[in-house]
Amino acid sequence: MGKKRNILYTIPNFKTAGSQFVVLELYKRIDRTFFQPYVLVEKFPAIVPDTILIEERLFITEDIGTRSYIGKLARLLNEKKIDVLHSWDYKSNSLEALACKKAGVKYLYTKKNNAWSKRWFAKSMLSSHVAYNNPEMKERFFSNVFLKNKISFIPHGVDTSVFKPLPKATKENKFVIGCIGVVGENKNQLVLLEALMELPKNVYIQFYGTEDEMYKKKLDYFIAANNLKDQVVFKGFIANAHIPEVLTQFDVLVLASKNEGLPLSIMEGMACGVPVLSSDSGGGARYLLKDNAGGYIFENKNELVLQLLQLYKNPELKTALGEQGRKRVEAHFSIEKEVNTYKELYLSL
Repeated sequence: MGKKRNILYTIPNFKTAGSQFVVLELYKRIDRTFFQPYVLVEKFPAIVPDTILIEERLFITEDIGTRSYIGKLARLLNEKKIDVLHSWDYKSNSLEALACKKAGVKYLYTKKNNAWSKRWFAKSMLSSHVAYNNPEMKERFFSNVFLKNKISFIPHGVDTSVFKPLPKATKENKFVIGCIGVVGENKNQLVLLEALMELPKNVYIQFYGTEDEMYKKKLDYFIAANNLKDQVVFKGFIANAHIPEVLTQFDVLVLASKNEGLPLSIMEGMACGVPVLSSDSGGGARYLLKDNAGGYIFENKNELVLQLLQLYKNPELKTALGEQGRKRVEAHFSIEKEVNTYKELYLSL
């Protein structure tokens, strides 16, 4: 066996960054007979998870200025003898890529969101390789002749030993719609409330997630104006570790977002055997629910209402969709599959 490859994962922080759970899984599961991992954050170094060893934590803030940041990161890359920097930064700037060029280090970033601009193109041009997690991105972003030969489709995965079907919670003649994610404009929870008005009175909605104050007021006004108070509850933030237990309360998981990449919440619901209904918010959900294995895509409120009524009236369909979703995740979206694919990519670089 040759020398270990030193891999540096970069992420803005472990407080608000959506990729924090993926980075943690990669860090924990990377084969240490081949790799030595490090993790660098830009903000909140005091709240880096205990899972990451003290000697493998690094910190540089972009507040020091563009040129200073590039120089400091390049020196750190040389000091730690980094072979590959794998970025999970959601920003379009090329500071990390330029530092890697300066230090002679391979630069890989994972494209997660649907934003695109000249800055994203420049960042991609400077990269040694780009991984993307939504199949539609290949044509939308990376069809350029200079990019199409240095990209890899690597979808996210979930830990199927943690996210798995559990005994269902007991409900007295209730049909519960669950929604997990930031309560905000992009997640579009309002369309769920509008659908609720056309459903039977024993249908309820549970919202889990951090709340945007202004959007929450908008929802509260709608709930009060339409007498829905007894059918809707906001549960607030939920830790990732508690999601499988919470999913036992749901008859269906709904994601109504206006814009998404490859939604992890859908994978988690499918892995736990819960049927999923999702808006077509960027193509990722349609890929996950291919051939209706695990649930359905809706285009508007009317379709959402019809699909919810289908599941409400047909418990057998609900069970079948849940079982199909679990099988699809096990076959295509396990965390082991994601980690192994990245391992092969690192070695190829």
